[in-house]
Amino acid sequence: MPENQENYTIKAAAERVGKSTRTIERWVRDGMRCRDVAGIVVIEHSDLMAQYRVKILANPNRQKRGIQ
Repeated sequence: MPENQENYTIKAAAERVGKSTRTIERWVRDGMRCRDVAGIVVIEHSDLMAQYRVKILANPNRQKRGIQ
């Protein structure tokens, strides 16, 4: 798994949490905090991890298997 960074691009965020870039783009559209830096979406580590935890805990399949 890639190392923690302070900030991530969409691609780096996807690699960090093992999701597709389309998933990260959907999270951004759905309200995940991010900022635009010269036309590039930048996501802070804490915001990415908070969103990831919400999505993992909201997945009933993960809860059934005891994965958190």
